[in-house]
Amino acid sequence: MSDWTVEDLGNSVFLFRWPSGFYVSLFVVTNEGVVAVDPINAAAARAYRAAIARVTDAPIAAIIYSHDHRDHIVGASELAPDAEILAHPRALERITTRRDADIAVPTRLVQDEDDLRFGRHRIGVRYFGPNHSQSNIGLLVETDGGTLLSFCDLVEPGLAPYRNLPDTDFAGLRHTLDRCIELGVDLVLGGHAGPDRANWLVWNRDFYRDLLDAVKRAYAASGGQEPLPGEDGVAMTERVRLAVCNAAADALRPTYGAWRGFDAWAPQTADRVLSYLITGN
Repeated sequence: MSDWTVEDLGNSVFLFRWPSGFYVSLFVVTNEGVVAVDPINAAAARAYRAAIARVTDAPIAAIIYSHDHRDHIVGASELAPDAEILAHPRALERITTRRDADIAVPTRLVQDEDDLRFGRHRIGVRYFGPNHSQSNIGLLVETDGGTLLSFCDLVEPGLAPYRNLPDTDFAGLRHTLDRCIELGVDLVLGGHAGPDRANWLVWNRDFYRDLLDAVKRAYAASGGQEPLPGEDGVAMTERVRLAVCNAAADALRPTYGAWRGFDAWAPQTADRVLSYLITGN
């Protein structure tokens, strides 16, 4: 039994799902070869290659990196060692700075509003500035279900936002969601879940708005950084932060508590928002 599946979205657009690793990547079969998004890692890339071969014998002509985080972009040499690798310039900067031997360096750079043509297929690129990373791009493709926006890790339909929002520009994240909503797409796909209705863009935007408001209220109610008798600074800070984050998560639970991962991740994400309130970053 294979540890992967392929889902056909129509118009030669497919999804590679690697459930054992909790990942999903988009690929498009064109008359100029296969265009694959995010090899994930070496083991996943080998499965990804087998999954593509199940669909077509066309070569993999191009690999698109959604962003620079290594949990999505290791393994291009396993997936297709001769493929062109496309990424945003900020991804190239971070990849070359990091110099990880298992991440192939991008060979072609893409920018906001680039229109990538592969035969009759078009893949639109959108970059709205820093959000989940400095380099994250959205990809637009046409499927039988309408226009699909693939925006890895920005929105994961059905999932609560990931713990502590690592490497995230919080203000940029909210700006990007606003811009994505304006695109008027039909479907949205993350790097771990989806596709699902584009409503998830709105619901995620509302989640961050409500979380920010809840953290503000909880922090104001906590009295701020005031130690209890005999309490040192470390204990005071941890007590206040824990109380604020739990209170903020409790406030959101009636609306968002059914999202998978909410109980585990919402308090940690609240902690990240509290840092944003305190530092502005």
